[in-house]
Amino acid sequence: FLVRRFINTLLDSLGSSLVITAVGGGTEVIPFLTVYAVWPASFVFLVLYSFATQRFSRGALFNIVVGLFMLWFVAFGFLYPSHEAMHFHGLAESVLEGLPSGLAGAVGMVRNWMFTTFYVGAEMWGDVVLSLLFWGLANEMTTMREAPLLYPLFGIGANIGQTLSGKALSMFATFSESRLSYAVQLQARPLMPAGCALVLLQAIMALIVTFSFIAGGGKKKLSIREAVVFLTKSPQIRCLAVMALAQGLSTNLIEIAWKSHLHMLHPSPAAYSAFLGEVATWTGIVTGTLMFASPALFARWKWRGVAGATPAFMLWTGLPFFVGCVLYNVAHPGPSLVGSAALRALVMVGAVLQVFAKGAKFSMFKPAEEMVYIGLDEQSRTKGKAAIDVVGAQTGKSVGSVLQQVLLVVSSGSLVKSLPVMAMAYYGILRSWSRSVNTLSTLHVCAFTTQSTSSDTDDDDGDGGAPEEAVAVSTLGDISPNTPLAAL
Repeated sequence: FLVRRFINTLLDSLGSSLVITAVGGGTEVIPFLTVYAVWPASFVFLVLYSFATQRFSRGALFNIVVGLFMLWFVAFGFLYPSHEAMHFHGLAESVLEGLPSGLAGAVGMVRNWMFTTFYVGAEMWGDVVLSLLFWGLANEMTTMREAPLLYPLFGIGANIGQTLSGKALSMFATFSESRLSYAVQLQARPLMPAGCALVLLQAIMALIVTFSFIAGGGKKKLSIREAVVFLTKSPQIRCLAVMALAQGLSTNLIEIAWKSHLHMLHPSPAAYSAFLGEVATWTGIVTGTLMFASPALFARWKWRGVAGATPAFMLWTGLPFFVGCVLYNVAHPGPSLVGSAALRALVMVGAVLQVFAKGAKFSMFKPAEEMVYIGLDEQSRTKGKAAIDVVGAQTGKSVGSVLQQVLLVVSSGSLVKSLPVMAMAYYGILRSWSRSVNTLSTLHVCAFTTQSTSSDTDDDDGDGGAPEEAVAVSTLGDISPNTPLAAL
């Protein structure tokens, strides 16, 4: 998990830096990328993955997926020096003359097509390799009794990797100002994930051999259509889908607002990437610290309180940030000394929000979400998880991107003028997220056992004959009045 997260942080930073700071790029490109590149790729992967799960073993499937990612990252590293000749700059300039300014992002997406494909690969790595493949294996290996303790610990290694990755990004920026050109760095960065992926491939294969979970023969395998019908009947999957959609949509809205102001402050690729590296470093530190506290939080707040902490934090910190963005652009429409200081302060506040929001997501919300899968059947744990992890979050981001595209066209390409509408949508989305957490916490079939309940059961059941599944089948946990979700 450490290696995967290290790679993911590098790819996230590089993907954003390329498309935002490229000629003809900018934050206006992100909404179009999400809808017309990442979202279709997610659906294609879901179909292919559902097909492959019925024809390949877990080890072979992992080989295929990671191998494809590795090939593209290596190819990009070799093709990057020729990107100026390969991109459609002349065509883009001629097309822009006859299009509304609000569609400049769509032109930029096609114009820098190589960066677009790399951005898609970077986004898919996080959803596929980090979320789907790792957590799918973890859900197979972990019992309900072990989950409240082990799942937060899984993330500690991930956040060590993220911290190291952030330091590596800062180091690259230092080199760009001295010995190495930024072009050489861009060649090196994709090769590093490719090499790490190869090492990771061998390690995970050894783990799969040791912990082999082979399904018994004679079971009927559902088609994709039958699986979709089956999964829509599961109330747990429906709630998880809403949570994934809300998480992707709210994250998309707040990140676009923050990154647009970050680009104003740091227009150069090296400075932009270096700042993202510092944010990644602190995200790893904060998330790792919260990971150590997560077992105690699960015991005190129960599942509902822990799962609801992330939307509660994002709601009560995100709305003031949107207000600050609007006030800054109204009070300082042009460059000035006071405006520069205000912009720097706004970017720093947004960075702190990003650090703690991601820390809460990965240390509390994600482990709580994964615990739900343990109590589900095989179809829900495989195809249901694939649909939610790969398509669900990207669908949420795509809905946010469609909203931003409409606002960009209406506001003549100005993202700043769209901030009030984005803030209202942000509020409604987070309320829906919190309601889904409340609903899921009342479903008895997805229950898990807190540490105190497990201890009591072990004491009462001295003969050890009761099956583990009967340890506790209750709700996912009540919420006390002093937990974060109670404020919602």
